[in-house]
Amino acid sequence: MHAVVWSDYICPWAYLGRDRTALLRSLGVAVVSMPYELHPDIPPQGRAVRPDGRMARVYAAIAEECAEVGMVLRPPSHVPNSGRALATAEVTRAHDPTRFDAMDAALFAAHFVEGRDIGDPDVLDDIVEGAGLPARDIRTLVDRGDGRQSVAASMTRAHDNGVAATPAWLFGADGDGLVLPGVQPRELYERIVTRLRAREGDSPPGSER
Repeated sequence: MHAVVWSDYICPWAYLGRDRTALLRSLGVAVVSMPYELHPDIPPQGRAVRPDGRMARVYAAIAEECAEVGMVLRPPSHVPNSGRALATAEVTRAHDPTRFDAMDAALFAAHFVEGRDIGDPDVLDDIVEGAGLPARDIRTLVDRGDGRQSVAASMTRAHDNGVAATPAWLFGADGDGLVLPGVQPRELYERIVTRLRAREGDSPPGSER
């Protein structure tokens, strides 16, 4: 069974959604992470998060949900424009697909755990190097626009499937699959997998038909 999940590295719900994606993978679902730029309107210098503002309360609430599933979320005080980070991840995928998952995880961790500015090219260089890739080469490709077309194509695909926010999972084929938006209770993902397998006559890995 295959699924796609659309995420943005600055979306706290998408960060929590990594727990649900891990659950799906543990159930034998092959999940591909795809980019979705949720807030292209954020200026290049990013935006500060007011300690007494609405977003601070949202982060605090999601941090509690993350803690329930063993994830750490440190509410950020600054939200960068995520365009360059998303493009960098896509260039990584094209350059060496085997490194993408490490890069994907590192970008989420940089923003939500380490408090780093993933809109800063120098920070992204460090993350790229940490994923075992040549930072100078990746930066050159991002600077010339590589990766942004992949992000745009991914968002077009998401919109064609009715996705307007992150995270969102698509089970099945484009235009004919099941879209699950937002972070839902873990039990729902298990029920969806069970029902889809029953409908398709499939069996989980290691079981007998």
